[in-house]
Amino acid sequence: MYIKALYSTILSFPTHHYISGWRLVTRTIHLIILLLTDSGLIGVGEGTPYSASIVDDYAKTLSLSRAIQGLSLEDVLNTLRSSEYSEFVRGQQVNYGAYLALESAVVHALAQSGKAKYEAEVLGGVYRTEIPVAYTIFLGHPVITSRRLEEAIKSGYRHVKFKIPCNLEELRRLLEALHYVRKQYSGEETVLRADANECFPTFEKAEKALSIIERYSVNIVEQPMPRDRLGDTAKLRKRFHPAIEIMLDESLRKPSDIELFAHMEVADIVNFHPSKLGCLTVTREAILKTQKLGLKANIGSSLMTEIGLFHYLNLAASIPRLDYPLEELGLCNLYGYGVTRNPLEIHSGILRLQNTSPLISNLDFNLMAKFVIKKHAFLINQIQALLGGSLRMIRPRRARTR
Repeated sequence: MYIKALYSTILSFPTHHYISGWRLVTRTIHLIILLLTDSGLIGVGEGTPYSASIVDDYAKTLSLSRAIQGLSLEDVLNTLRSSEYSEFVRGQQVNYGAYLALESAVVHALAQSGKAKYEAEVLGGVYRTEIPVAYTIFLGHPVITSRRLEEAIKSGYRHVKFKIPCNLEELRRLLEALHYVRKQYSGEETVLRADANECFPTFEKAEKALSIIERYSVNIVEQPMPRDRLGDTAKLRKRFHPAIEIMLDESLRKPSDIELFAHMEVADIVNFHPSKLGCLTVTREAILKTQKLGLKANIGSSLMTEIGLFHYLNLAASIPRLDYPLEELGLCNLYGYGVTRNPLEIHSGILRLQNTSPLISNLDFNLMAKFVIKKHAFLINQIQALLGGSLRMIRPRRARTR
């Protein structure tokens, strides 16, 4: 089976939330790929820019598309993987989102061609069909944040990630509010993870911050120091282990970094952010290597549409030992922007794995057309024409926030 045509477009959705350090996130960007095979199967993929602009990501997509046009799906997988690994070796900035978008579309088409019920079968196996997910709380006033924690515990979530301020007094007030809610609602079994997003620049400040965090029984601190301060982060881990586990996120730049983390004993956990290592298969290999080296792995989030969520559910299903719940909840569950007619719903902190084939027929092209980058709007019409008008159009849903 060969690639007959590739269509790529960019969606952009408005958001309004704060991450650690009171950094405001006002938009999410989504690179969407539709791949048509010579047998008429359509694969759908999504990537997000990571440490690169969406312009660079899109340019990389066009370059890779020319390289794989006309190849068999199996050869495309090999080409994408070898190309990405060569960029890792050269140490240059990789446009990770392009690789993830293209490869996930290929894997989706391959799953359909082999009549696999789940895409995870192509990735390496189906080890679970119910995927636990984590609850994320963005930075806000302690009262609002504590209400979100109460909501998470009552809804059945067992892992809650929350963004923290870099100011130590603000941090103390936030943790005091969360600790009270956790005790009040019997959430002691709930894992709490404080995401610092590199906001403690010196060892002295990071040590003070973790001393405060330790007093309130937070289980995990994610990326407490800047990504390149591995020596100080290793000292920090040694100082607070085992009361607090250290998770690295921004420090991970390429698969070989995992061996360095293990050798330096700098972390307990590595976070695999969508698009960080590009290809799903490369990410899966890196997760298995992480676990083999004695570290734990977390599958992270970047607010993807249901397309990206679909692929990350299958990635989580294909990992024999899932150390933590999947962090990606999907943009629809957080902001109400659903690109499918029947978005995945979370029940008691669980998402169910969906069949491979209905994804394309479930897409809401009206919603996509509303949020597409203007110069790509004509591509939505092209895709609809390609599908022969077989997809029923519906009116866009109104975005909801919680």
